[in-house]
Amino acid sequence: MSRKRTGKKEATVKTVGEFGLLKRLRAKAPPLPPHVLLGIGDDASIMQPSPGLTLVATVDVLVEGKDFHWQWCPPEAIGQKGLTVSLSDVGAMGAVPRYALVALGLPPRMPLHRVDGLYRGIWETAEAAGVAVVGGDLSEAPCLVLSVTLIGEGKVDRLVRRSGGKVGESIWVTGPLGRAAAGLRALQAGYRLEQSSAKGKQRKNISPKTRKAIRETIQAQLYPVARYREGKVLAEAGFATAMIDLSDGLASDLSRLAEESGVGARIYADRIPVDPATQQVAQLLGLDPLRLALGGGEDFELLFTSGAHPATIHEALARSGFAKPHLIGEVLPAGEGLSLAGPRGGQKPLQGGFEHFR
Repeated sequence: MSRKRTGKKEATVKTVGEFGLLKRLRAKAPPLPPHVLLGIGDDASIMQPSPGLTLVATVDVLVEGKDFHWQWCPPEAIGQKGLTVSLSDVGAMGAVPRYALVALGLPPRMPLHRVDGLYRGIWETAEAAGVAVVGGDLSEAPCLVLSVTLIGEGKVDRLVRRSGGKVGESIWVTGPLGRAAAGLRALQAGYRLEQSSAKGKQRKNISPKTRKAIRETIQAQLYPVARYREGKVLAEAGFATAMIDLSDGLASDLSRLAEESGVGARIYADRIPVDPATQQVAQLLGLDPLRLALGGGEDFELLFTSGAHPATIHEALARSGFAKPHLIGEVLPAGEGLSLAGPRGGQKPLQGGFEHFR
């Protein structure tokens, strides 16, 4: 995002210093709910847990140059995504998100408008989710590092682990896959959300339909949505026996769920939901849309196993105002491994997905 130049030198993190930045953030922070007894300003925060519920905690880190790039990512999007990835983890347990702590590593020359925008993204996402940002930490770093710790609550007998999948159950996802990966590849190819007359690599005009598809996939990459509300419905109804959020791609995350459950799985290629926008962007960029769905990651849909009747699952989510989930496979004995079945009956090992340090 560009900013108009003025004669006045822009303020940076170094200009105000650590304590000045803390004071600035406290002044801008939204009011805290009554169950937060002490928020920002002391050595630790104090919250009042809900009676009869157990706590669920997760932490995620975003690193500049690895998880986002300033050249295409607005500060608000970084803040939103930083909280969304943790909301997704809590949602995969079937818990309700409640409290967040934000730790920031900042270069001294970071403009204050970027810090303000980042926190706007965090606060707006937190407000929409009913989450209170109760504290955090600041430190100097060579690049921006954002760490969000999220605490949720849930009934201990209704929380869903990765380890509950059983042979004979069905495998589901809550929504389309591959969108975020298509959006990332579009960004890498030079497309941007603000460009209303995007052109292809050969400088040829592209159709309004394709421009719309590019915008939709970039939106999915920059401003993902966590399915924590769907996760709560599935957990409370007892439908999800095992659940994981799709942050690293269907192939990788299903592998983790299967390992923890001690089972195998078969996924059907023609049942994997790939929406038209992803297909159009894949065609534009010469990519395989199925490969994006299997290995792209950052969709933040929920993958779950269930022994319930499909109509019952559809009805429960529809009654809560959510889209129908997609039945994509079945749970098998561990010895059968993980496989992808093609539309003509052929099978091959299920591979792909993102892994840090590889």
